[in-house]
Amino acid sequence: MVGMWFTNKAHVKPWHSNIVEDPKMLSEHLVHRMHYDRNPLLITLEDKYKSRQYVSENSSCKLAELYHFLEPPNSKIPWDRLPERCVLKSNHWSGDSIFILDGGEKPIENIRREHKIRPFKQHGYHVIRGKRDQYGRFWPNWRIQGKFNRLMKKDYPTPFEWGAYNIQPRGIMIEELLIGEDGGTATDLKMHCFGGEVGYIQYEPGRFSSIKQNIHLPNGDLIDTLGDQTQWLNAEGVTNIREHLGDKLIDECIGYAEDLSKEIDYTRVDLFLTDKGVRYGEFTNYPRSGQPQAQGWEEIGGALWCKANEKKALKDKKQL
Repeated sequence: MVGMWFTNKAHVKPWHSNIVEDPKMLSEHLVHRMHYDRNPLLITLEDKYKSRQYVSENSSCKLAELYHFLEPPNSKIPWDRLPERCVLKSNHWSGDSIFILDGGEKPIENIRREHKIRPFKQHGYHVIRGKRDQYGRFWPNWRIQGKFNRLMKKDYPTPFEWGAYNIQPRGIMIEELLIGEDGGTATDLKMHCFGGEVGYIQYEPGRFSSIKQNIHLPNGDLIDTLGDQTQWLNAEGVTNIREHLGDKLIDECIGYAEDLSKEIDYTRVDLFLTDKGVRYGEFTNYPRSGQPQAQGWEEIGGALWCKANEKKALKDKKQL
C-alpha cells in the first residue's frame, strides 16, 4: 500500500486508506495528495518560519512581528526579554503546544477561564496568565521550556501529511500576539484556494469562547455545511460574509490569498483580522488531515479542485 512508511506511534486515521485514483470529493483529493504529492513547495508552505519569507516575496500581506526563532541546541527561551504578550509555537507542529503569554495589565478579552482544573478538550492553545492556562493548569516557565524541548525531538505525528512531517530545521517561534478589534484574540479568516483562485472562505470567530464556523462563497453567500462531520455551529446572524465584514476587507483578503496560492493546486491561506489590519497566519495543506466533511462542502471543494487540475493540464498542453 502506498505511503505505509509510518511508525506504530503515528496518528493514522481510517480515512487515510481511502485512496481514490480519480478523486471527486474534497477529502478524496486530500488523501490522494497525502499518498502521492511530493511537491517540495508543500514543505515550505507548511513550515511556519520559512513560509514567512514566501509570503513576503509573493504578496503585500503583512506579518506578525517575529521576536525570536530558536533552533536546537540553542533553544533556551529568553524569558527576561519577552514582551508581556506574545505567542510561542513550533514551526513544524500544528494544533498543539501553542502558548499565548497574557501578561498585560488587563487580561485578553473573550477568554473563557475555568476556576478549577478541567480536562483538556478543545485545542492545544494555552493562554497563560499568572502561570496558569485557561483550564487552570499550572505552567511555570520551566514546564513550557521542557514541553518545547521534547517537541523539538518529535516527528510530526501524522507522516501522511508529508509537507509538515519533513520540516527541517525545527525551532521555537516567538511572535507578536495579534489582537482583534474587540480586544480579544484575532478572528480567523481561512481562504481555500484552488489553482490560485479563492473557492470559498472559512470564517471562524470565537476561538477561545464559543467557536463558530461558517463557509462562504466569494460572493459572500453562506454554504450550508451542517452535517455529521461539522463540529462547530454556524455563527448566528452571519448569512453573508461580505455584508458582515464589508466588500473592501473581503476583496483585500482574496487578493492576498490568490497571490499566495498561484503555484499550487490547493492550499488554505489562513489570515487574521486584527486591530491593525489583516495579517498572515499560516498555510494549511491538509485541513483536518483529510477527514470527510459535510456533503455540500465535499462536493464544492472537490469540483473546484478538479477544475484547477483541468486548467493546469490545459495550460501545460498549450506550452508544449
